[in-house]
Amino acid sequence: MRPRLISRRRLLQGSLAATAAIPLLNAEWARGDESTAPKRFVVFYTPNGTLESQWMPQGTETNYTLSPLLRPLEPFKAKLLPLRGINMDVVVNSNIGSEHARGIGGLLTGRALLRGNFRSFNSNNAGWSSGISLDQHLANTLRPPTLFRTLELGVQVRDAEVRGRLCYSGADQPIPPREDPYDTFQQLFGAATPGPGGSAAMDRLRAQRRTVFDILGEEIAEVRPRVGAEDRIKLDAHMQSIRDIEERLAGGSGGVETAGCTGPALGERINLGDDANMPAIGKLQMDMAAAALACDLTRIVTIQWSYAESEHLYPFLDLRGNHHAISHQWDTEGKAQYSKIHTWFAEQLAYLLGKLDSYAEGDRTLLDNTVVLWVTEISESTQHALTNMPFLLAGSAGGVLRTGRFVDYLANGGRPRQHNDLLLTIANAMGTNDTTFGDPNYCTGTLPDLT
Repeated sequence: MRPRLISRRRLLQGSLAATAAIPLLNAEWARGDESTAPKRFVVFYTPNGTLESQWMPQGTETNYTLSPLLRPLEPFKAKLLPLRGINMDVVVNSNIGSEHARGIGGLLTGRALLRGNFRSFNSNNAGWSSGISLDQHLANTLRPPTLFRTLELGVQVRDAEVRGRLCYSGADQPIPPREDPYDTFQQLFGAATPGPGGSAAMDRLRAQRRTVFDILGEEIAEVRPRVGAEDRIKLDAHMQSIRDIEERLAGGSGGVETAGCTGPALGERINLGDDANMPAIGKLQMDMAAAALACDLTRIVTIQWSYAESEHLYPFLDLRGNHHAISHQWDTEGKAQYSKIHTWFAEQLAYLLGKLDSYAEGDRTLLDNTVVLWVTEISESTQHALTNMPFLLAGSAGGVLRTGRFVDYLANGGRPRQHNDLLLTIANAMGTNDTTFGDPNYCTGTLPDLT
């Protein structure tokens, strides 16, 4: 009898897509028609800039130390590319919108804002961005064969105007992020959550989910003895990660069928409006982003924390003031509080990088086959600057980017580069043949010294 061959693409079709799929395996029979791991693109956005003196690394290209605000990323130093000397001149001289609005509108589009009626800081003439964002451009150009072209996730974004939009399908066409992790889980993995339809509908959903997991479990059980130890560990870890997410969403019960169970015990939902729940919401969104990438449900993800000019509170860090107010408190205490917030954001990025790095793909990891871009809408917060942006790359896009280096374009009297060129460099690293991106007046070609 010919052994059953399971391809990742077949698992992503039909009912199996409603729960989970096998991540990339080393065994040739599991790869189907994909001989190499796909490349992925992840954007990690945090608000309100940074403190340059506390963010920029110190040292030379290959012999440098991570700054205090980047220290949580130390375990991934070999897979990082912190950058110095990147300007956002495309929005520097615009008189439309505040620096916060201009910054977030141009971050991924490389274009200025259109005129409108949105209020941002001391301005009330901001509109949406005037171009497509890089994530959507990559999806349109590369056309990945995934169930979700892109996945836009938000963590307490709240603002529905230009300050709260990072992604655009085109000029004047913002894309809102998914802020509800319960909705995200259902869309990605088909978790049964209470809703309209009564117990009969829930019974059908539970039965369907049980059937899908049973089928997946049977197929994994059949092929598991025929794969190597690394693939067995990967299969087990992947299935456990999906169940871990479901269990947290279910308030500890896991929402699975047990003896005498009459319905999915989801427990108390997380209050999405409570600032104190930001860590829990963010962790759920990051876990689902990593699982969706590993499952090949999508290859392009944006994770947006709050909104530009954010006034979010951080009670879980024992801070009383809001983020934006703290960012303009220039005394020693204010800078210490501000640094505490941004060190915490670096810790969240470290958590995400760790999740991505935990998935082995041949002699690389999912992180190695990804390019992660950490961005914020302004640079030095006290000045609302849009020059020398604190941008950082992680992962090498499958070996294209030369990581483990601090690339300082201002070193030895060097000149600043444009962030449009950074976006173009990422596009080419992902596999496009673009020669420009965003406003062509601010894009002269790919950045040197990254590949």
